[in-house]
Amino acid sequence: MPSQAADSPAPAITRRHRPFLAPVWLGLLIALAILGVGLALHAMTTNTVVVVVPAANGELGSIDNAPLSAAGGQQAQRLAQRFATASGADGLNAIYVSDTRRAEQTAEPVAQLLGLRPTVLTVHNGQDIADEIIGQHLGETILVVCNRQVIADLIHALSGERVPPAAERDMYIVTIPRYDPARVLRMHD
Repeated sequence: MPSQAADSPAPAITRRHRPFLAPVWLGLLIALAILGVGLALHAMTTNTVVVVVPAANGELGSIDNAPLSAAGGQQAQRLAQRFATASGADGLNAIYVSDTRRAEQTAEPVAQLLGLRPTVLTVHNGQDIADEIIGQHLGETILVVCNRQVIADLIHALSGERVPPAAERDMYIVTIPRYDPARVLRMHD
């Protein structure tokens, strides 16, 4: 008598195929997702800070592009003292000055103290200055020394706020978050 086992096919061995690299790929995918979320959160918390200071007082006289007066030299030294420790990752990253002698001389002590070379602005209206600064220094801290006539337009271009004309010893700190409205702090020395 023939055996039933010979007539019927042998039972197939079923194996579940588990992809060998699935845990590795899944781990990499989770790590990339965490890294992406971390970078997005960092980008959201990055602020650009622009400190705007009027050029110090110049010599009275008939010269159009007058140098700093003695009082203006003292103002420039006080400005340097304020930023004495403001270099590196947590300090000033760049200095911009308008193309007047007073603005350049006002920023000179700060630049020397921090080892920064001021960039002379070739544009003279607030919106163009704001575009140049934000385009090149997103997430950094920048000092801008310019003429009082330009400051109100620059503050408006950076923040959307209207400010009164700057007094000789005013300082504006504009904090520009990536996604929130900018804030303006006006300080008087």
